[in-house]
Parts: sequence; C-alpha cells; structure tokens
Amino acid sequence: MTKDDCQRYLEDPEANAAHLRTCAKCNAEAIALAEKADVEPPSLDLDALPLAPWEGSSHRAWPLVLGTAAVVAIVALALLDAAGMSPLHVVEGSLTSMDVLRAQLNRAANSLRSASLGAQVVFGAAFVIVNGLLIALLRRAPRGIDA
Repeated sequence: MTKDDCQRYLEDPEANAAHLRTCAKCNAEAIALAEKADVEPPSLDLDALPLAPWEGSSHRAWPLVLGTAAVVAIVALALLDAAGMSPLHVVEGSLTSMDVLRAQLNRAANSLRSASLGAQVVFGAAFVIVNGLLIALLRRAPRGIDA
C-alpha cells in the first residue's frame, strides 16, 4: 500500500478500518498494539507510597497549636496585669453575666411548662423532627466536590 493510505489509517483508524485487510505492515502494528493493551498494569506497592498528612504521617501540628495557645494565654495575662485586674476577677465577672442568660433560660422553660398541652406536644414533636433531620443529614454519605 501507499504511504498516504497508511497515514490516513493512522489519523483515523475507525474510518479506515478496511486498510488493515490490505496492508500487512499496519495489520502487524495493530496486532502488536492490541497485545500490549491486554497486558495488566504492574501492581503498586502501597507501602512504598508516601503518606498524606491525614493518613497517619509522622508530621503533627500540635507543637504549633500548643505554642499559639501559650502565646495567647501569656498576652492575656499581660493585658490583665496592665489593667490591674486579676484572672479571678474576670472569671467572676463572666459568671455574673451568665446569670442573666440562666434567668432567661429559666423564664423560657417556665413559660413552656405553663403552656397548654397542645403547645407542649407541638414543641416536643418539633424537637424530635428537627433532631431526626439532623441525624439523617449526619449519617448520609458526603458528596464530593465533583459529584
């Protein structure tokens, strides 16, 4: 066969499939390629692959986290000392501000207790439904970015 016929076959093998019957050279190359394509890929040694950080690699960021927490604590203590306050005073102030939130929560609970039976049932049903939906959403498989 001519080189033009072989070139046309190489450019579009499906459209020029009849060329294989007339050209022994192209037929032999197609058979050799088909034999190579049937070979299974070599097996991978997974122990030889490097580990990603989330797969148990030895690198850990805990020293960075602990160091940052220590710096934040030291800066907070320095600011408290500069303001002339003790850490105990700050904790007591935080607890007194929590009393306001605790009182509001108690008022809401008392209003629910004094509500009608129908309102209490609706609240309980809504609580169970919302939590059931949250559990269902947490249990389903996450979808990837390309899904």
